[in-house]
Amino acid sequence: MVRKLPFLFVFLAFSLSSYAQNLQLIASLRKKAVGSLGKERFDVLNDLAWEYRSSYPDSTIYFAKEAYSIGQNLKLTTGLAEPLNFIGVAYNYKGNRLKSYNAYDEALKISTQYHDSLQLAYCNNNLGRLFFEQGILPRAYDYFIKAQAIFEDINDPSGLAYTYQSLARLYKSQRDLIKSENNYLKANKIRMQLGNAPDIISAFIQTGRFYQESREDQKALDYLHRADSIASAIPDEIYLAETKSYIAKGLLNQGRIKEAREMCEQALKVIVQKNNIRMQPQAYIIMGQVELADNNFKLAKNDFTTALNIATNSKDLASRMDAHFNLWKSSELDNNKSAEIMNMNQYLILKDSIKDLDLTREVERFQFQIDIAKKDQENELLKVEQGRKEAIIKQQRLQNILLIIVVGFVSIIGFIQWRSSKRRREINEKLEQQNKFIQNQRQEIVDQNEKLFRRNHQLSDLNHEKDTLMGIVAHDLKSPLNRIKGLADLMELEGGLVENQHQYLKMTKDATQSGLDLIMDLLDAHKIEEDVVPNYSSFDISQFLLDKIRSFTPAAESKGIHLHINKIESEQIDMDANYLHRIIDNLLTNAIKFSDRNTSIEISATKSGDELMISLKDQGQGFTEKDKQQLFQKFKKLSARQTAGESSNGLGLAIVKTLVDRLKGKIELVSDPGKGSQFTVRLPVTRNI
Repeated sequence: MVRKLPFLFVFLAFSLSSYAQNLQLIASLRKKAVGSLGKERFDVLNDLAWEYRSSYPDSTIYFAKEAYSIGQNLKLTTGLAEPLNFIGVAYNYKGNRLKSYNAYDEALKISTQYHDSLQLAYCNNNLGRLFFEQGILPRAYDYFIKAQAIFEDINDPSGLAYTYQSLARLYKSQRDLIKSENNYLKANKIRMQLGNAPDIISAFIQTGRFYQESREDQKALDYLHRADSIASAIPDEIYLAETKSYIAKGLLNQGRIKEAREMCEQALKVIVQKNNIRMQPQAYIIMGQVELADNNFKLAKNDFTTALNIATNSKDLASRMDAHFNLWKSSELDNNKSAEIMNMNQYLILKDSIKDLDLTREVERFQFQIDIAKKDQENELLKVEQGRKEAIIKQQRLQNILLIIVVGFVSIIGFIQWRSSKRRREINEKLEQQNKFIQNQRQEIVDQNEKLFRRNHQLSDLNHEKDTLMGIVAHDLKSPLNRIKGLADLMELEGGLVENQHQYLKMTKDATQSGLDLIMDLLDAHKIEEDVVPNYSSFDISQFLLDKIRSFTPAAESKGIHLHINKIESEQIDMDANYLHRIIDNLLTNAIKFSDRNTSIEISATKSGDELMISLKDQGQGFTEKDKQQLFQKFKKLSARQTAGESSNGLGLAIVKTLVDRLKGKIELVSDPGKGSQFTVRLPVTRNI
């Protein structure tokens, strides 16, 4: 790239007047830039552009343009918008708002094009600050909110802190002090987490000044003292002097004159030594206000006069007006009428000048809005024209594509016809072979079907033989078991048995009864599987359940279990009473078997529309998740154990499920291990076959 000036010469020219810049950092960057190439040179030039932004914006523009040219040559995507952002900042410092807007707008387009979220966020924040400084608050707010959202999305705390501070200033200008304070505090929190001392000091000073302007002097002093502590530790003398000036102002507002004097003297000493013209007028004015508060009229007048002279030489109109105002008030207290009138007149003249200046600025702001609107309109026209051209290009591309498609389609049809004639013969030969194979497969399927038919017939005969054999065995086993039970009953009636014999006799009776129960369950399960159509009859559900509870009361009371009727409504229902009898029997039996002594079982029954709901809730051992998966399978022993040594064969719940399904109903379980169980049976009370 051809340069107007040699690079080193530019460095020397700009380094001679780098007042208020970080000279050490600039020197380091200048040395690094001499031998750098490619991406490294791009980054160094950007860093230099940033360092020169406030005091020498022309230098920023030069270095940023150099960086942008290098970035274009390197075909960078990430970070290419950064030098454009710096150019916008520089033009804003120079007071050329329109060029600043153009640079930001170009940066916005490039960062959007390359999906560079970081630079896109800074573009929005910079545009927001530009519009805020021109008093166009709605557009400024929109840009700040966009910047905040992007910084949050990419998790960039430093950028987010800048945005919070921008929003804080905007809310303060609208006198929304609560939102302004919240944003300042959010920025402070982030700055503290990042740990960069100058950023922390700046954030605390801004927050302290906010509280001073809000007349919350103690809060202001707290933040200013914290800034003072950090500035003392770095140390940064200029930051320290600025902080002490604001602290002195806060102490003076609280009437702490002695402390204010000490703080202001320390600040003024550094400011004068460093010859910081920008800060001197306000520092002398604060010192004069301290002397005035201590009734030292002569010293106060000297300080105000010094401030006036410095402000006049540096063309600081606001400080001049402030100095004349304080000289006016001090002369009034000192009863010096001529000085009072002279300074009052000068103050009013300057005030009118500032009003004229404000009016000029309003005109400039209005012109800026007009220029921006014109620029936006031009952009819209360019977009429309670009859209029209793109539509024409798309149409031409579409026509070319259609032509290619037609040519290709014709070629494909010709090729397909040639291939079809060739493959047709091959396909016919394959079809003939496949037909032979299919015929063989069909014959094999017929043979397999015949074998399956014979096997199914054999299985049916075996299943019937098994059912018959099970019935015979079950009935044949019942007789000897009943005889054993009868002999045990006779031996018990005859008496004369010792304690051990009674125990053995009880064990014999229990074992015999368990065998009989198992046989009855097997016969029930076998019979239920054979039954198809329920035998419906009409009966009162309340009376049915009361009878059932009375029949189970002795078994429950033997374990101290209370059968509690929660709610049983008297309703006439149409249902198979035998099926319902078996369902309730099995559920109550299980509840008593698996409940601890001295607990209760709640039974309720309600009818809603055409549905009967019966609920049995116990305080037993409950069911695990594994139990619930095997709940209604035959012969499955679950995790719960009988609490009084009762027998269980694992058929009860399987029978219940079969009967409920036969009645077109549903059974539900609510249970946790150790917390009891609640079975709910829902049955239609009308025939549904």
